[in-house]
Amino acid sequence: MQAGIRDIGGIDTARSIGAAGVALVLAVSLILGFTAAAGAHERRQVGPYVMRVGWADEPTYAGVKNGVQVLLSDASGKPFTDIPENLKVVVEYGSEKTAPLPLVAAFGRRFGQPGDFRAAIIPTRPGNYTFHFVGMLKAQRIDQSFTSSDTTFDPVQEATAIEFPAKDPSAGQLAEKVDRLGARLEDEGAAANRAQMVGGAGLLAGVLGIAVGVGAGRRRTGVSGRP
Repeated sequence: MQAGIRDIGGIDTARSIGAAGVALVLAVSLILGFTAAAGAHERRQVGPYVMRVGWADEPTYAGVKNGVQVLLSDASGKPFTDIPENLKVVVEYGSEKTAPLPLVAAFGRRFGQPGDFRAAIIPTRPGNYTFHFVGMLKAQRIDQSFTSSDTTFDPVQEATAIEFPAKDPSAGQLAEKVDRLGARLEDEGAAANRAQMVGGAGLLAGVLGIAVGVGAGRRRTGVSGRP
């Protein structure tokens, strides 16, 4: 009887140890997965929350659909899973800014990484971008800017590095060429207008000269024909 009790106790202990082990593995996996998802993101603690910010897909290429990604958690690493309805992000490039963009969950019960929120965008120019988060995260006010760099998250690159078989010009490069062509056509049009004005003035001067000559000839004829 005592042996049976010992066996049952041993089974219960083994089950408890096994359950604790599974929970530990899941917790470690969740933290490691959350860290891996951050990639080359910039980490910053704001009040009780941790923000890991970067591009959704890195490396990031101009003209290719991407998104702002923020991974939210508390200081212990537990993901923040409530939809941050009062938190928006403004994407800045030089002096240009987007309207405030809403953040949507990129996870569900059976997919994605909890705490992963994104705002879709297509960066159209290479270079550094700034993500400015404004609003509230529960009771915590957020006003934080994150800028791409070699030490934070990836600047945007031209897409030629991954194009195959032909390396086509990007939309930005085409726009610049169109702008240059338009400026050249405007210059050429202005030059043509100036030439037309000069030609018109020359023609008018010629007509006036002929008229003056004819008038002078008539006056001479009238003078010589007097009795």
